[in-house]
Amino acid sequence: LLMKDKILLMKRKILLKNKILLMKNKCLLMKHKFLLMKHKILLKNKILLENKKLLMKNKCLLMKHKFLLMKRKILLKNKILLMKNKCLLMKHKFLLMKHKILLEN
Repeated sequence: LLMKDKILLMKRKILLKNKILLMKNKCLLMKHKFLLMKHKILLKNKILLENKKLLMKNKCLLMKHKFLLMKRKILLKNKILLMKNKCLLMKHKFLLMKHKILLEN
């Protein structure tokens, strides 16, 4: 009977140890899941931040592009005005010459 009791006690001790180890495992698993989740969130945040930076860069480039387009438009307008001025100058010279000829005659 004593031997049987010792064996049962040992069995019980082993079962208890197993239970403790199982609990430790569950705990580690939970910790691992938490860390994975945390990592996932950090990764997501990093990607979001990177996207934000790229978006800002894009906005900046778009603004630069708009500015350059505006500048080009202004330059084009200036060119047109310059051409008009040249045209008016030629017309004026022509009229002056015509007037001079008329005065001479």
